[in-house]
Amino acid sequence: MMLRTRSPALSSALAATLLALGLSCALPCRAEAPKSGAVPALPAIADSARQKILGHLQEVKLARLQGWPSIIFYCPIDEAPTPAIKEICQQSYKTLEEQAVKHKMKFRKAQNLNEVILLPTLTGDLKLVIDLLPSAPSDSASAISATISVLAHYSRAINRALDLPSPEQAQTGHPVMTPQHVDALLWDAAFIKATAGPQSELVAPVIAGINQKLEAFFADYGKANQHQP
Repeated sequence: MMLRTRSPALSSALAATLLALGLSCALPCRAEAPKSGAVPALPAIADSARQKILGHLQEVKLARLQGWPSIIFYCPIDEAPTPAIKEICQQSYKTLEEQAVKHKMKFRKAQNLNEVILLPTLTGDLKLVIDLLPSAPSDSASAISATISVLAHYSRAINRALDLPSPEQAQTGHPVMTPQHVDALLWDAAFIKATAGPQSELVAPVIAGINQKLEAFFADYGKANQHQP
């Protein structure tokens, strides 16, 4: 953790500014009229146009999941810092296997973090990673955040938005023009659960939340690949 400090001069200036604001609002404050250079309000969008936009975004979202033949699962069972996290991972694997079988998707489980990094570069598989971040076991209250990320590894990714680069970007050595190893995020979901008691009270609600998110992902995957042979 980095501790940032302010210089005395900056602190004095900040205090003076806050004091001025406090004095100015001691009397009734009136909202200022927008200046002539203010950003104009967004135009109204018709419901039909909004539905077309949302429909297009959904099509783009599903297109990302189309055609992937197999997937690698990873949840940190062996690295789990608490029994609650280990149990959540074990139950999540069961849901992953059930959903993969239901949607006829080949899958494998990564045994450790090294495998989840290495295998997609060798196999071209998608990878689905469940990240669980618990509060300290010694805390009187408990919380667990869960993030489900579906990623695809690209070994020679280039920013296609720069098809017409500026002279500086056109230089051979510029990073945006150099192919990169990239994990592209195709789908994700996250939530957090908390309780005034121990972590064990969160096992069931976190498992239920993960199951719900996984079912949503595989439903999207099924839609994206429903016309695939």
